[in-house]
Amino acid sequence: MRFEIGGGMSLIEETVREFLCETARVLHMESTPLHSGYQAVGLFRHKILLENEGRQEYISVITKMANSIERRVMNRLWQQRANVPFNRAVNLNSDQRALLCIQDVDYQTDYQNLDIGRLQHKEMQALAYIHNHNRGLQEELAGLPRVNRAYIETIIHGLWKPAWEEAKHNERFVETFGAYMSEIDAVSGNIVDELEAVWKDDTTHTLIHNDLNPGNVLVHNNDDVMFIDWEEARYGSLFLDIPMRVDRSQAGEYREVLASLGWKLPADTFEQRYRAASRYLGLRYMTWSLGAWLKDPGTEGGLRRYLDMVIV
Repeated sequence: MRFEIGGGMSLIEETVREFLCETARVLHMESTPLHSGYQAVGLFRHKILLENEGRQEYISVITKMANSIERRVMNRLWQQRANVPFNRAVNLNSDQRALLCIQDVDYQTDYQNLDIGRLQHKEMQALAYIHNHNRGLQEELAGLPRVNRAYIETIIHGLWKPAWEEAKHNERFVETFGAYMSEIDAVSGNIVDELEAVWKDDTTHTLIHNDLNPGNVLVHNNDDVMFIDWEEARYGSLFLDIPMRVDRSQAGEYREVLASLGWKLPADTFEQRYRAASRYLGLRYMTWSLGAWLKDPGTEGGLRRYLDMVIV
């Protein structure tokens, strides 16, 4: 398929020269549109044949029309040597969507042959690095949206609640998940107030990804973990990231990783904040699963995970 986004070819060539080989020449490119997530605007994968000093090799990159938050955050994190793909944007200053070219992180990864335990530990270290490196930088990160009560209310009352009420009127849903319903209702009635202690705690504020669903955490060459899709990034409490990637049994380990970087959080406060954030995130991320489960039973595992996050 022909790649028709204006300026795309030149951006890809510039990205190749900056991050892969400054003397390489693009001989051929095959572009394939990708459909991943509701915010993936103009997403393409490009398989590129390069030539350098008589040698040829294939590489792969991704382009998308990214919002200003993602472009600026990914550039910042790359400069900080955080675990994000290399990236280059057409324009970092525009507030409109603009073309972003990034490393195709996992095109050579064998997901059937992973050391999960080692990768989970690396992921904790990588996420803690980002959180610690950007903590307390409210003025420096003033361009990022803040997490506040209005934002939480929109997620719970505007998005989750309608989907939940619709699911509760489905006989198959009630038959399968009825045991969860009364407790989910009880938690949801208080979650906005409960979460206030989390988002107001400025001692835990930093740059957060704010959308760490499994599709936004990729394995690179079977050896490392990288975080992609920063469109929802915010300045807020790190607890709004942690429960999506660290289950309750691992929360203490994450706290220890932070402490090793010099960020020490009291154990009792950590447990309280983690639990409240887990409940909120369980509600937030089950929203899509509630509708998907009725069409695709294969999504039941994910839906149960989010339900369990709310009630545990």
